[in-house]
Amino acid sequence: MLFKKPWTFSDKAEFMAGAGPAWVHTRQNGITRNAVAGEVVADFMFWPSGRHRFGWFVEPGYQFTFGPSRERSIGVSFGLLIGIR
Repeated sequence: MLFKKPWTFSDKAEFMAGAGPAWVHTRQNGITRNAVAGEVVADFMFWPSGRHRFGWFVEPGYQFTFGPSRERSIGVSFGLLIGIR
């Protein structure tokens, strides 16, 4: 569950920063572990026409686990946006 704060740079560019808790379920070498984690993301949204009908986004993220192994991970999500009015 992430809590995000939006900022509008222009009609064609928006940014959202978010943070929140996460639950991590891992299975490695036959051992299953559950842990509480924290996640931080940055959403960059681009609307080519400025009318917010179609666009795309890039979302880099960082996650850190509070479990005994203190795992850390980074990732990037990207995709298309379809605005609904």
